Amino acid sequence: MNNKILALKYRPHFFNEVIGQEFCIQSLSNSIKLNKIHNAYLFSGTRGVGKTTIARIFAKSLLCKEVISETPCGKCESCVEIDNNNNLDLIEIDAASRTKVEDTRTLMENVQYAPTSSRLKIYLIDEVHMLSTKSFNALLKTIEEPPEHVKFLLATTEPEKLPETVISRCLHFKLETIGPDALSTHIESTLKKENIKYDSETPEIIANAARGSARDSMSILEQCISYGNGYLQKNQVSQLLGVLENTLIDSIIHHLHKNAISDIQHILNNQQITNYYKLLDSLIERIFEISIVRTTNNNSFEIPDKFLQESIKLQDLQLWYSILLQSKEQLNNAPSKLDHILMTLLRITLFTEYSDNSTHEDDSIQEQSIKKTESKKKNKKNTLNISEKSNFDLSIWKGFVDSQSLHGLMLDLANNSLLDSKDNVFTLVVDKSKINTYPKKCINDFCSLVCTYFKINADLAVDGRENIYTLYKQSINENIKSKNDMYQSIKDNTVLKDIEDVFDGKIDKDKISKL
Repeated sequence: MNNKILALKYRPHFFNEVIGQEFCIQSLSNSIKLNKIHNAYLFSGTRGVGKTTIARIFAKSLLCKEVISETPCGKCESCVEIDNNNNLDLIEIDAASRTKVEDTRTLMENVQYAPTSSRLKIYLIDEVHMLSTKSFNALLKTIEEPPEHVKFLLATTEPEKLPETVISRCLHFKLETIGPDALSTHIESTLKKENIKYDSETPEIIANAARGSARDSMSILEQCISYGNGYLQKNQVSQLLGVLENTLIDSIIHHLHKNAISDIQHILNNQQITNYYKLLDSLIERIFEISIVRTTNNNSFEIPDKFLQESIKLQDLQLWYSILLQSKEQLNNAPSKLDHILMTLLRITLFTEYSDNSTHEDDSIQEQSIKKTESKKKNKKNTLNISEKSNFDLSIWKGFVDSQSLHGLMLDLANNSLLDSKDNVFTLVVDKSKINTYPKKCINDFCSLVCTYFKINADLAVDGRENIYTLYKQSINENIKSKNDMYQSIKDNTVLKDIEDVFDGKIDKDKISKL
């Protein structure tokens, strides 16, 4: 009886068994056929997409004693040893547990020695981004000019942490997340091999829950098999994985459009929803589907509620999508996840207040009839000049913003806009990347406030421009400067320098930036 977990039992042993990475497989196969083997290969991608598996199959193809081809025999001594993880000429290294430079130097000293029984010696370094800077420096020269009998296969989930000097010396294959259709087929095939009964919808549900990871799909499948006692029922699988029915999500969106937050709270309490990440994901996905149906008449998504198809404005859907994405990033820091969800929905209703009172036109703000007119009275008091960043005093604009007690969408507009004047023509300049997110009524109301405060006796023109220095950008720059100052202070600490040298470590600037 084979007691291996499914992820290991059905791990691919040949290229034709790998799913979802056709580009990478084709490239590696051709390189073997043409006998054009590079010194080093780098495989990057999210967890469970096949980085280490592909590297092992590639190594098996190169070390096979029967035939050197993209299809190893799988029966010779070398192939069997690789499948059993005990081949002496395939040295697998977990960089997460061997980060010290001494480990890397020892490794490099052994590179010069010939293979034990094969034509090549292959080093497979997993999670290579975990190596220290000194370790990379020790590795660099060997990767660039290794002995003829040595090849390097590197795998990582975070290629951005690798030095560019290392990446430039490798053939870099960026593995994509596996599509739900391919995963669903793989899951269905596994169920048939295991003689497990299942409802037809369950492979798709599991595939969606795996989010592009073949290994995760097998782990989830194994969990579902145990939970269902050998029979995968749709309702049980959905309950286990926290899958929310579209009817429930549609009901929440329906009530959201009507500003019925209390009704939504009642729904959430009755359904006993505990996976709030899944709830946000489901809302985001459903809003995307509604938007696609609205704009393209694509009927591939089932939207039975005609109200959702016809009544919610596209600009509102775009706004909701953005707010929900932002909310998902903040969810982990919320003291109460349910309260965070409700506050997010309240924010949505607040931001769409103006949109509900405006016209149903989806024309961009730049095309709306806010026309430039010349001022009837010349008034230079509190006039702002943004032609040059160095000549602009943001404190004047900040004084205006602070005096108005703004909130919601109006405050967001204020932080991403400025007042400009030229030849006594006043213009509200808005960040071009955000201008279309503000409804016409919101902009008109804000323009009235600006005219009153600065005593402008004329209509304001509205213009979207790039690269304007706003209060929002100022706050970002101030935050970056604060983090950099903190990092520099920590870096210059003599005690920490000594600790770095002793433990061959480094200060992670990315971690400091999250403080």
